[in-house]
Amino acid sequence: MADNDHHGHRQRLRDRIKSGAFESMQDYQVLEYALTFVVPFKDVNPLAHELVKTFGSFGAVLEADIEDLKQIKGISDVTACFLTSLPKIFNFYEKEKNNKVGKICNYLEAYEYGQKLFKGKTCEEVYRISLLATNKIVGVDKISEGTCNESNCSIRKITDCMSRRKVANIILLHNHPNGLAEPSEEDKKVTKALVYALAITGSHLIDHMIICDNSYYSFKQDHLIDDCYLEISKIFGGAKGVQQPKARYSDD
Repeated sequence: MADNDHHGHRQRLRDRIKSGAFESMQDYQVLEYALTFVVPFKDVNPLAHELVKTFGSFGAVLEADIEDLKQIKGISDVTACFLTSLPKIFNFYEKEKNNKVGKICNYLEAYEYGQKLFKGKTCEEVYRISLLATNKIVGVDKISEGTCNESNCSIRKITDCMSRRKVANIILLHNHPNGLAEPSEEDKKVTKALVYALAITGSHLIDHMIICDNSYYSFKQDHLIDDCYLEISKIFGGAKGVQQPKARYSDD
């Protein structure tokens, strides 16, 4: 009888998902639904409640250490691995979906793209968006995790694969989880070094944008990238391959 009750409860959970009621579900209910895939033939409602109570929230459960999760009675190594893999699966899905956006042609599109990449991220990350001359996206790669500096964001790492993909331009995106969309001195150094390195090869840095939840800072919009290209032009006398990028990228 108990098995039938559990089966009926799980079916009701699945029916809620199918009916589109996912957004109205409580955190423990979403967690309970996830647990049904790795804990068969058992009422996982109490376990879901215990996890949320112990770690504080649905998100905190998924971000918990595997060994800490296994301290909870009923959580096996397989279950702990499954729960902690969910954010990585979600991120992989978002990254693949973002790859299908098509083009980035202005500041707003770059900002919206970055918001999707960094949604829910609590540490600083840096992404390279590789573009053709038509602004079509041909690659999205995480360059580093941690502070954006010359150690974490080596020029070689950022420029890697550009010739292989026939990349004409790149946009560098990184987040400031503290909520301040302001460039640090390290951000400025990395940007200037990258402009120089790419310009010499005939490729270009279209923008370096710092993304926060409700704001952004664009090196291009603040004319710092343009200033770098003017400086390069003076050094090389406007030589071919070190001119400013011709890609369409503006306010509109």
